[in-house]
Amino acid sequence: MDLLASDAVDQSKNCDIVLWHWAHDDARDWLVARNVIKALEVLGKQVFPNYKTCSHYDDKIAQHHLFRALSVPAVPTWIWLDKLEAHSWVQEASWPKVFKVRRGAGSANVRLVKSRREADRIIRQAFGRGFSTSVPLVSDFKNRALRVSSFSDLWIKIKRRVFNLSAAQRRGKFTVREGGYVYFQEFLPDNNFDTRVTIIGNRAFGYTRRNRPNDFRASGSGRPDYDRTRVDPQCVRLAFRVAEQFGADSIAFDFLFDRKRAPLVSEVSYCYVSSMVQACGGYWDRDGTWTPSNSWPEELIIDDQLKIYASRTGGESRV
Repeated sequence: MDLLASDAVDQSKNCDIVLWHWAHDDARDWLVARNVIKALEVLGKQVFPNYKTCSHYDDKIAQHHLFRALSVPAVPTWIWLDKLEAHSWVQEASWPKVFKVRRGAGSANVRLVKSRREADRIIRQAFGRGFSTSVPLVSDFKNRALRVSSFSDLWIKIKRRVFNLSAAQRRGKFTVREGGYVYFQEFLPDNNFDTRVTIIGNRAFGYTRRNRPNDFRASGSGRPDYDRTRVDPQCVRLAFRVAEQFGADSIAFDFLFDRKRAPLVSEVSYCYVSSMVQACGGYWDRDGTWTPSNSWPEELIIDDQLKIYASRTGGESRV
């Protein structure tokens, strides 16, 4: 099926379940995916991801408002859509703060802002030319170079990088620059890693990600630690609770800790690297019981969707 086509809804009429991994870096997906998914649900179709799972995907502003609506413990955030108000807030705020744009993955456009002067400069750019969400060829070069194990590994990474960038350029050439707002989060010191908990149905997969060398950012560092004893049970319980509040079928949470060692949600995403979830070697259920497992997320998602379909219809799907 071509879910980007104008007759996408008509194409789905003979389907029991529609599955669509739509991407944050494809301008076409970004333009229509949420709308098509909502239309399919209005039609009565079972869709993965459902609208509640992906309505806030790759949109940190949407996530912020959803956190506030559901009283989710989250990293304190300030969003300004007025340039003068933003400059005024800068004079009263304490520093450092973390600046982000609402879109992007792997710590792209995430900066530690250390002073009012630096913040004012970012605000001028935000309400001026804005920020590109395209990934340059040399993006994060130092961090990627540290992860190279051999010359052949380096060559493979270069070829993959060129291919991915070429594809991204074709897909994202119509992507607009981010601007017209500024987004700051509280900087939480003494976090040398973050915790990623991925909820798939009634399963929680968890691991930690060490920060880049001499950096405060963990996302995209390529330094995962699959020792499950390092995953704070508070994060697992909170991830289950928030996923249920969202109505999400499958969703990943990034956690940091405040000075009292209480977990705070930083960001959420229905997309994640499936191999890293599979590498966890097992999952917790809602009671905190650990179950060893080598299953891939895709397998578990399909199983869950079939069970949901059977419970909705009392029949069997034709998948």
